[in-house]
Amino acid sequence: MKKIVFSILAILGVLTLSACATKRNQAPVITVTNPNQVIQQGDAFDPLAGVTATDEEDDDLTIVVTGYEDGDNDIIGTYVITLTVEDSGGLTASATINLAVQGDTTVEPPVLYGVVAEQLYYIGSGSYDPLAGVTAQTAEGTDITADIVVTGAYLLDAAGTYTINIRITYEGVRASASIRLTVVDSGIPTTFDQTVEIELWHAMGEDKANLIRGYAADFMAMYPNVTVTIPEGTGNYDTLKSNMINAITAGDYPNLVQGYPDHVAEYLNGDAVLNLNPYIYSESWGLNGDDALDDIIASYLEENTQYDANGTYYSLPFNKSTEVMIYNKTVFDELGLTVPETWQDIIAMAPQLETKGQEIARQKILDANPGQTAAELATEIAAAQALIVPAAYDSTGNAFITFARQFGGEYTSLNFSTFEGEFLWHENANTFAAMTFLKNNKTVFTLPEFWDQDYASTPFVNQQTFITIGSSAGVTYNVPSSGFEVGVAPVPYNSLKPEEKAVIQQGTNVSLMDTGTDQEKLASWLFLKYLISKEVTTDWAIETGYLPVRTSAYQSTEYQAFLNNPSTTDTKAAAIANAANAAYQQSGYMFFDPAFIGSSRARTQVGSALERIMLGDGNIQQALDEAYNEAKKGA
Repeated sequence: MKKIVFSILAILGVLTLSACATKRNQAPVITVTNPNQVIQQGDAFDPLAGVTATDEEDDDLTIVVTGYEDGDNDIIGTYVITLTVEDSGGLTASATINLAVQGDTTVEPPVLYGVVAEQLYYIGSGSYDPLAGVTAQTAEGTDITADIVVTGAYLLDAAGTYTINIRITYEGVRASASIRLTVVDSGIPTTFDQTVEIELWHAMGEDKANLIRGYAADFMAMYPNVTVTIPEGTGNYDTLKSNMINAITAGDYPNLVQGYPDHVAEYLNGDAVLNLNPYIYSESWGLNGDDALDDIIASYLEENTQYDANGTYYSLPFNKSTEVMIYNKTVFDELGLTVPETWQDIIAMAPQLETKGQEIARQKILDANPGQTAAELATEIAAAQALIVPAAYDSTGNAFITFARQFGGEYTSLNFSTFEGEFLWHENANTFAAMTFLKNNKTVFTLPEFWDQDYASTPFVNQQTFITIGSSAGVTYNVPSSGFEVGVAPVPYNSLKPEEKAVIQQGTNVSLMDTGTDQEKLASWLFLKYLISKEVTTDWAIETGYLPVRTSAYQSTEYQAFLNNPSTTDTKAAAIANAANAAYQQSGYMFFDPAFIGSSRARTQVGSALERIMLGDGNIQQALDEAYNEAKKGA
């Protein structure tokens, strides 16, 4: 016999598996014939009409109805009705009915905003508010959030699945929504007292690695039971990713790893990355107080929650940077040029910069060949002058993506239904327009490959170019030992689409790998938490030129003094400070692209396409199509 229970309470008890079970329990099944129903006000309504619940092991099932009460059929509005059944083995199933009660009224129904239908709570994560971020308004926009009613019981210290109903009624018309709250054990130890060893893999050079080792030493002084090992870096991030994939395949990988989001996407494909949410929200060990999560720069948090539709954290920001415009301030001052704000500004001043560059190139040849005339050195001078281009962009991939965005074009996206990447550049008119702009102005803007260089810093120091777009963390490579002063400013934008300002967000994050004991995982989390603390991220930013990951670090007395009082004698320190200031000015326009398996290959391919467009045969459509076809091979 089937029992039917009408209730606004969720199931509070969890039945356990029978000790004498000899067969693996199967979850029950709920079937709803009509999940979307419409009735007239006052009509009879039975939420279980056409509903069946079956289970292979249990004949005696109880269906719990949440979100519908006797008399709701008399009130105009919308109702989300949840049906839940649990078998004797503790397995559950649920289904939803969307009910609309219609009637004679001129009142528009109220609207609920911000309800997240599926929510996860880890035991020990502190308080929980089902109305966090939820608001209600009338159709005219009047705020009636205070009138929201919440029904449905849930326990934050007992694992289980609970249904919470949210209702708002305005002038006799109702709207409702449902939350399915899953409460699970976090698995995080309540004490941390075992002796453990953890390891961080990275791709930093020795100078930066030694800084991290210094932070590790301070951390180990705080936690004497932990030993942190930081080996030499792999030299570059591609090698680090390859080493990690091999290690994951072998089942022997480190506790923490530095990497880009697309790296994390690949590690996730190997089920090797630890979900950080239980640690972040832990009342005992989480990001609370001075280490609050919302103190971290919002765009960095967004980047690190892009891996699934639920916004799960599988990494947190560490060494972050962006691109900035680096320019020859001495030449700009001499020519009376103002700092450009748009690409069109650079085009306008390009003839003056080119003429100045040719003068400098000519003089260098003459200085290197005393006793010879300009006529005798005409061939050498002409060759040197041919290498003068007013502006350059360090990264071909970044240039392609940034210009595509600034022209309103498309690059890639992520399909959250399949978690596959989508390549959009080859059929987008605005992306084509961006590439046309670069092709038509290739005598004004160029790429490092024009000089057979990996970066434009060497041509910039040699005064073969006077503007370069590069990483804020690499600004010191553009500072000459003598000869001219360097200025730093925000990245220019397209004057024809000022609403499309866009500056790429760069730098790596740190992930915890799903390896080791619970104590080792907790130690790894605490070390990551320390690396992104206010004190450490401030010091790291000042010492390296990377950007702080916390608002409190930006606002700290120490960092503000660094930004506002750059050294007049240490030109590299001054460049770091100026780059950080420029980065901060454009922080509202920073963006990141979705990470998925194959996204790094896509970046490489569009970079090659841009090189072909600007330095090769210039066939834009063929370059875009070829990049698309090559990117698809790695998807």
